[in-house]
Amino acid sequence: RFWGKADAVASPEGFHLLAWHCLDVAACGRSLLTHQGRLLTSFSEFLCVDQTVLLYWLSFWLALHDIGKFSDGFQKLRPVLFEQLQGRTSRAEYTERHDSLGYRLCCGHLRETGLVTASLSSSALSAGTVRDLLQPIISAVTGHHGKPPTFMNAPPPLKQQFPEPVWKDVTAYLDQVKELFPFGGLLPVKDRQLAQVLEDLKRISWLVAGLAVAADWIGSNKTWFPFVTEPMGLKKYWKERALPQAERAVVESGIPSFSPLKFDGLCALYPGITVATPLQALIETMHLDEMPQLFIIEEVTGGGKTEAAVTLAHRMMASGAADGLYIAMPTMATANAMYSRIKDVYRKLFREDAKPSLVLAHSASRMALDLKERDRTDHESSPKESTASEECSAWLADNRKKSLLAQMGVGTIDQALLAILPARHQSMRLFGLCRKVLLVDEVHACDDYVHGLLCTLLEFHASLGGSAILLTATLPKKTRQELRAAFARGWRGEASRVDTGAYPLVTRISPEGTRSFPVGARVDCSRRVGVFPVFELDSVEGQLRQHLEDGQCACWVRNTVDDALATFSTWTRILGPDRVTLFHARFARFGPDSTADERGGRLLIATQVVEQSLDLDFDFMVSDLAPIDLIVQRAGRLRRHSRDPQGNRVAGVDQRGRPLMTVLMPDPVTEPDEKWFSRLFPKARFVYPHHGRLWLTARWLAKEGGFSMPEDARRMIEGVYGDDAENDMPSGLRRATQAALAQVGTMAAMARHNSLKLHEGYQASSSVWPEDVVAPTRLGEPVITVRLARWEQDRLVPWSSDDPWHAWDLSNVSVRRYRIAGEAPDHGTTMEEARACMPDGGKWCVIVPLSPEGDDWTGSALNESGRPVRVRYNPRVGLQFPEGENA
Repeated sequence: RFWGKADAVASPEGFHLLAWHCLDVAACGRSLLTHQGRLLTSFSEFLCVDQTVLLYWLSFWLALHDIGKFSDGFQKLRPVLFEQLQGRTSRAEYTERHDSLGYRLCCGHLRETGLVTASLSSSALSAGTVRDLLQPIISAVTGHHGKPPTFMNAPPPLKQQFPEPVWKDVTAYLDQVKELFPFGGLLPVKDRQLAQVLEDLKRISWLVAGLAVAADWIGSNKTWFPFVTEPMGLKKYWKERALPQAERAVVESGIPSFSPLKFDGLCALYPGITVATPLQALIETMHLDEMPQLFIIEEVTGGGKTEAAVTLAHRMMASGAADGLYIAMPTMATANAMYSRIKDVYRKLFREDAKPSLVLAHSASRMALDLKERDRTDHESSPKESTASEECSAWLADNRKKSLLAQMGVGTIDQALLAILPARHQSMRLFGLCRKVLLVDEVHACDDYVHGLLCTLLEFHASLGGSAILLTATLPKKTRQELRAAFARGWRGEASRVDTGAYPLVTRISPEGTRSFPVGARVDCSRRVGVFPVFELDSVEGQLRQHLEDGQCACWVRNTVDDALATFSTWTRILGPDRVTLFHARFARFGPDSTADERGGRLLIATQVVEQSLDLDFDFMVSDLAPIDLIVQRAGRLRRHSRDPQGNRVAGVDQRGRPLMTVLMPDPVTEPDEKWFSRLFPKARFVYPHHGRLWLTARWLAKEGGFSMPEDARRMIEGVYGDDAENDMPSGLRRATQAALAQVGTMAAMARHNSLKLHEGYQASSSVWPEDVVAPTRLGEPVITVRLARWEQDRLVPWSSDDPWHAWDLSNVSVRRYRIAGEAPDHGTTMEEARACMPDGGKWCVIVPLSPEGDDWTGSALNESGRPVRVRYNPRVGLQFPEGENA
């Protein structure tokens, strides 16, 4: 007598019985677990329960995920169906969501409904103890729409939604579900410490929540689960309909893991590598633990870190410790570059008969679950809430999120960090990550806020059985210890301190202990970079002119977008538009395979984007002053490959002479005043607010005249970031230093405040979980995704035409929210027609239509105050505003 799904247009047969939908979802959850054996093993080990028993237990709870839909308020969303099925009317209104109703019903009537005897092996527990034990699991299964169910202030009595006849049907359904999933061994509460059982249930609740969301998405797909209105026994439907349909659906969804290929050595993955670097040779043979383990790899740029990390991940996958890999990069530009490197190797990690998915954060092959035509038949909800089918289609249409469900994903670190923030569908991210190796590149690039979130992510990941690899050029001792300690907390342990001055270095942390492995430096990466400091902006011009006239290619790294645009404009007038490139385009001209003709006499004006994970090679480089670790990173793009004096690739030793880098900096005088840095870099004073560290960097570079890697690595980093470095900072910069330190403390505190708490479990609360597009993975001014479109006759098409399948994704730019916050209102239905053509429905972006105007394209939008703002887009320069301030 209760419907669970219904077509958009009412019809006598256009609905699916609620009991059948609940069993569909339970069957999908069961199938997901059986197809991911290592995940099932982890669940079983967490709870000390036999796997067969655990499958029954979880199936039972998943069959209750939509129990709130028995309510009169929900059933009345379709008045015709309500009267048709139950032959009565009701005054109840749908003022409380069905997930929250289901949560309140289960928690408030554990004894009456027999949920205790179906879950726990001891019936002598107090009502409060039972509620505490089962609350995380109830919250996880009823919170299947991406966030825990929320509390209403002074909610109405449940009997208003579940009158006596409905209550009898609810209890009858529960009795039959208990009969359907009979098992002798319940959760062994009697023989275990209750505190330990509660801790384990809270920990597993994070994964149960993700399992419930995935199962509900698959089980809500009408293609796999056509509507059934005929009554039959639950056992008959379970065996003849739910189980076989779920098996097919889960296999076709693309979520299950695939068998990794047996590890056969580094050269099997990378045939082009004839001689392994010392790091790669170590990774190929070192001992691996079966339990969660963390590797921190510190190596100079060009030392083969990426190949070593993929090799290490493959070894863990082949040993059964992981089912896949997610590579988290600092920016979208670096994610694109990493995707191009990984797409040729990822198939070698899996057996030939497997079909693993590789997904880039915003443009790549689509998983099977990303329906090409979104299922619009599932309209059981009120106008205030979206359906499971709609949520699934919209979520998976956004490849940034989908990359965490693929066997191989490449994206930004932000997508992984959202797994530990109170954002909708964070549980899906944890569920996708838990059986993967989490590989985070450029860890040194994390600010204190992102570092704090990363520590929480490592704690969650280790607690749920995952392993991680962190790649970095160098790390201060304090940062390295904080990362080790966070991972150890995940398995309730401590990471012993192993302080060593060795570099390069591999550190392995596992429950068996902490070990450090010094690594020999790669011969062709051991070099000295000469640094020539200049103290005035005009001094840079002469040096750049000389190197460019000599036919070299050069790069100037500016610390702000505004400075980069101004410099680009100046040098375009000097050299002409064909010889100057702005940071956001045509990097291939300076890549490893670039020719002398492509490179000669050309200049790239860039921001910090070039210092991270991009394989670029310049003959000469200028850099604005930055912290010393970033100077080292930027120098890693200077004479990176072996070339002849003309710039052609050659084998053997580089023939261009000693690498030389000019650093534009204030003179590191002994007693600088508080404007020491901002006087030369007024727009960058907030980019790197710790001016004391900048002064220590400038002093080092001016005194030493350069640096040798790897010999100087530890001394350089600790000389700027070490505990003793604070004492060397001059008094004139003390105020800026203190303000920066206070900001560091604030960012760390914000990271702790914003992140989820592992020990609390997936709990219902009164807080609002926002959409993940507004969850704070980074601090600073809020940004928004602007999707550029252009007029083609009377319709809007994507700005990008490079890849028709991903054209809308490739038309995105990020803009500060105060500049653009809404769409101009004068485009009528044309905007909606364009949005209907977007894979994600344009749900999380602002569309800005552009029209040609000379060499530029112009359009309009609304700013944060709701006022019209004009925008100008130039393919060479990017998005600008007529008044001159850039997005």
